[in-house]
Amino acid sequence: MKSFPARASIPLLTFLLWGGPVSAGGLSTPGQGARALSMAGAYTAVADDGSAVFYNPAGVSQIDGTTIEGGVAVVAPQLRYRPPGGATEESTKGAVAPALFITRRLTDRFSAGIGLYAPYARDAAFANDLANGFPSQRSKIVRTDLGAVVSYRTSDTFSIGGGLIVGYSELDRSIAVPTGPGSYLRINDNMDGVGVGGIVGVLWKISDRLKAGATYRTEMSIDHKGDRIIVGAGTSNARAKVRYPASFALGIAFTPSYDLTLALDADWTGWSSMDQVTTRTAAGSTTTPLNARDTWAIRIGGEYRLPAGWAVRAGYAYSQGAFPSTTIIPAQPDANGQEIGFGIGKTTGAWSFDLAYHYALTPETTASANINGYNGKYNIDQHLVGLTATYRF
Repeated sequence: MKSFPARASIPLLTFLLWGGPVSAGGLSTPGQGARALSMAGAYTAVADDGSAVFYNPAGVSQIDGTTIEGGVAVVAPQLRYRPPGGATEESTKGAVAPALFITRRLTDRFSAGIGLYAPYARDAAFANDLANGFPSQRSKIVRTDLGAVVSYRTSDTFSIGGGLIVGYSELDRSIAVPTGPGSYLRINDNMDGVGVGGIVGVLWKISDRLKAGATYRTEMSIDHKGDRIIVGAGTSNARAKVRYPASFALGIAFTPSYDLTLALDADWTGWSSMDQVTTRTAAGSTTTPLNARDTWAIRIGGEYRLPAGWAVRAGYAYSQGAFPSTTIIPAQPDANGQEIGFGIGKTTGAWSFDLAYHYALTPETTASANINGYNGKYNIDQHLVGLTATYRF
């Protein structure tokens, strides 16, 4: 058996069992709603359907009557890790992220919306490959948000909106730690918690053909509590606080003709809130440096409306990775990435149906000074298929 790096360190265990998300190609979902996904998330200044609850609450003021929008995104990532001189290990475990949005115009000025969606949904699992010195590891995080927003149209050209977000986060982590030649100790963490954040947005109709929008989402701190199970040695209480990052998005939407909409977004995410994380158990507390950095993403999207209620869409995005190669691990990699989206839509009567395909790819990343001992090559790509149905009345 090949020698196995010293991965039983407390910092590594803290990192693995913490469950923090990563950005490009990592554990966060790329957006909400098939229409926005097919435009690579360039949607801050468009935001004229139910997913405005997520993208820009001021956009809810653009929606007449009452709408109910439901959908699902099937996420299929491929995470590959190859240590120096070793065999390639791979995780292809997927996730399903449902979403539901309801909006209603209350008066000529006021509108409201509510949404249930999963901004983080991923389950990465690497199987045992003991012949090559690689014990199994799993890194799962699912955060489900309930958001309620109100939008106020101050004039025919300007709207402001905002509201509260309640997030429920579930973490499920496991790792096999080497304790000797051919001997491993398995540690499992299962924790969950609830946190509260906020969102605010503005939308400005500069002219009949040009709109600008901005959205700010606050940091959400969630104190996770649960159990740490050391197989064969018992169970103890575990606790870890995760500071989900704040974000800011600025976008414009240009409609050169009735049939065509072009959109451009610039998104900032404050991943440095995850610069370190502390885990507490009965044995004491430990703090792990993650060296996370704030990131930017640029998104470009377009929609072309065809006869008979059909529409085609496409988009492209480039996003920075938040975590350096010195702190990533196979089950939680990160890197700069590119995204491509395509989609179609059909409106018939009070119904609209949208289908999206979204692909995210990062170039091969090499880790040579990894503090957890996971040097080597990392590859990430992700396929996503989203379907949304909307009813207006």
